[in-house]
Amino acid sequence: MEGAPARDSKSYSLALRDEIGPVGRTLASHFFEGIRFSREAESELERLSKDGFVVHVMRTTAWVNYLYLAWALVRRGLPPIRAVVNLRRWFTRPWRRAAQRGELEVRLTYARRKSGSALVFLKRSALGTARGRSTKEDPFPALVAFARKSDRPVYLVPELFVWEKSRERLKPAVLDYIFGSPEAPGFLHSLVAFFRNYRRAQFRMGEPLDLRTFVQERPGVPDGQIARKARGALYHHLARQTRAVFGPPPKSADRLIEQALRDRTLNRALNEYAVKSHRRMEAVVSEARRALRSIAARPSATVVGLAMPLLHWVFNRIYDGIEVDEAGLERAMKSAASAPIVLCPSHKSHVDYLVMSFVLWNRGYSVPLVAAGSNLSFFPLGPLFRRGGAFFLRRSFRGEAVYTAAFRAYVKRLVHEGVHQEFFLEGGRSRTGKLLTPKLGLLTWEVDAVLEGASNDIHFVPVAIDYERVVESSSYSEELAGAEKKPENIRALLATPKVLRSNYGRIHLHFDEPVSLVDFMESRGLSPADTSEDGKRGLVRALGNRIIYGISRVSTVTPHALVSAALLAHRGRGVSDAELSHRIGALLRIAEEEGRPISSLLSGAPLTPTTAGPIQDAMSLFVDEEAVRIQEVKGEPMYLVAEERRTELSYYKNTLINLVAPRSLVARALLSTSAATREQVQDAALFLSRLLKRELVYRVGATFDVLFSEALEALRRAGLVEAAQGQVSTAGEAERDSLAFLADLLRDLVEGYLAAALTLKELAQAQGMERRTFIRAAIETGRAEYLAGRIAAPESLSKATMENAVLYLLDQRILIEEGRRLQLGPTALPALEGDQLANRIRSSLNRITSR
Repeated sequence: MEGAPARDSKSYSLALRDEIGPVGRTLASHFFEGIRFSREAESELERLSKDGFVVHVMRTTAWVNYLYLAWALVRRGLPPIRAVVNLRRWFTRPWRRAAQRGELEVRLTYARRKSGSALVFLKRSALGTARGRSTKEDPFPALVAFARKSDRPVYLVPELFVWEKSRERLKPAVLDYIFGSPEAPGFLHSLVAFFRNYRRAQFRMGEPLDLRTFVQERPGVPDGQIARKARGALYHHLARQTRAVFGPPPKSADRLIEQALRDRTLNRALNEYAVKSHRRMEAVVSEARRALRSIAARPSATVVGLAMPLLHWVFNRIYDGIEVDEAGLERAMKSAASAPIVLCPSHKSHVDYLVMSFVLWNRGYSVPLVAAGSNLSFFPLGPLFRRGGAFFLRRSFRGEAVYTAAFRAYVKRLVHEGVHQEFFLEGGRSRTGKLLTPKLGLLTWEVDAVLEGASNDIHFVPVAIDYERVVESSSYSEELAGAEKKPENIRALLATPKVLRSNYGRIHLHFDEPVSLVDFMESRGLSPADTSEDGKRGLVRALGNRIIYGISRVSTVTPHALVSAALLAHRGRGVSDAELSHRIGALLRIAEEEGRPISSLLSGAPLTPTTAGPIQDAMSLFVDEEAVRIQEVKGEPMYLVAEERRTELSYYKNTLINLVAPRSLVARALLSTSAATREQVQDAALFLSRLLKRELVYRVGATFDVLFSEALEALRRAGLVEAAQGQVSTAGEAERDSLAFLADLLRDLVEGYLAAALTLKELAQAQGMERRTFIRAAIETGRAEYLAGRIAAPESLSKATMENAVLYLLDQRILIEEGRRLQLGPTALPALEGDQLANRIRSSLNRITSR
């Protein structure tokens, strides 16, 4: 249960016995403790209760709602229910302390005198209707009159107790007219549904309405009219909370497809294509319909419900648990009450597709529709994924005008309906552990949907999904060494037994602040009603960077990442236990200073592998997998990394690279600059920052000058550098070693770019190469440099790093691409003369030993 009780167990037991009868206490002890009641809701109710009189407002009469709320208030030491409106009397008989008869104003006065609260239901269930009926007693005129006379605020608090597994339906089923629907459940419906789903239940609170202020702001308006407005506002808040949990009432895939086909933008695109291709419009529309059928999800609550126990077993089998940022999740889903949300997680594993839906389902939310690559639509999993909420997109839309227009129309329809979505902004999975440059295609269509009026706004939620170990780590290492990516097919499933015999530690989910598109546009001086194509392109690019930065700043620091970083950022053969512990402590201090999430396992844990704890567990795993060897020297352990496993370990090191990036850049610039004026160090850091701009994520909106100054000041506060009168220097030899550690966290990336720069001569001699050939040649160049001892980190020989190095060379016009061949560009000559570019990169790797 989220939200700790506000009273000790003894006083709670006495209060519960005094408040609730034996049947209610039995139900509460067995079923209510695990229901999610957020700390934010508890704090808000406590604040409102101290400030004024609280009237809890729920949508439809339900005995279980009353019982739960009565228990929850007692459990948290909040004012108990002392007045009830529109609950059948015989249901409330076990709780005789609540006034349920007589004039409402008398009941409210009684509740206030007893330092309690009130509960009002807006509708009641009834035989023969699935939507419920109006209550016999309209409490709002009396509430308005009560608020007029009150000397304290009267807060109407819309609340939702979610224990149904499905959302309301557009068209009620036959049984809904007999037993009630999820919107207005009858007694038997509510009882059965609660006992089936209480483990996923949650309590949600909407925006409180200060009725006294509401009345005062409408002088001269009759009480009846004010009552109707207040009632309508509460209905609106409850509807928004319901949509935040479940999304909109579900529509069939076929209906969404037909509505998408009626989209004006789609029909205009199809008509232009028909004219251009000399095809009949009917044939083009048929092609668009086929494309939409291949794209569309066909979500089934039954399939999802059946899959969840299996996922629960699998996750419990291979992971030690899932740590969820509950406050961040609550904040993200709360934002869904005001606009459609798009969850944008990091993408490190195929497990990402499952873990978000698993977490949301088990907390009572509906699962989002997830954009998945068409490579995952293979039989037999493809149909199951589609029924679980996956909609599929091709890896490339090039030359597919009809498919592109159809996919864009489908996304626009999802935004219009307010469906919760999830997609991976990085496109493919990260093979390196670093966050990838955002792919902007799908993000552009989400933005287009709002600009074209499908919704007033949309919220993007950056989510970091971090693993202590990823299932695919060994295959990633092979791909980074140059092996081709293995396609996902039935053969890959045969490896499942091996996976199920392994342990992969913990999964961590953290949620950054939701990014409102409209607010983001306004911050850039743009308006949804008037944005040019150039303005939109810049907007989408900035939005993509903002989301990636959001993921970066909520990425979890794990024990495996700390150990890997401490081991790999080292130029010697082995790392002593004392040095390893010192480095891990330094990284943790940076994480704490930057406010980054840290695995709960590390709280108060020893930082040495020689003492039982998470660091020892991480080191033991690496030793068991023969990635690390331990040798004892003079009674102290030394840790040596197996050269052939460094690439695999670098995956975990890279998950925290953005945490230290600004300090690492400044440290590397300082250590490689012989005459250390501030300007020279800043110039060297700027060169590295531009060189590695596709590898690192910086704070959005901050200039390089600001980031440099902040990093330099952080190093000064840590006692590692001295800066005065325009000069920068290391504080001492020990501090120089600490700076070298920070600098060497980036060494493999810089060495990879050095190998690419050295390959330019080979490309010039060959008079051009295909991009793939150049990348292979760069890896071979790097291998030769490594064997010759001029490159220290074998993990620098990474296909992913070489691909980004090529993009850097293209950006600098050192290379150009004509057709599919790379050629020397207009700025190549200065870069090649005297190996100017390679020497500039090499100089940043050198460590100046004296000033």
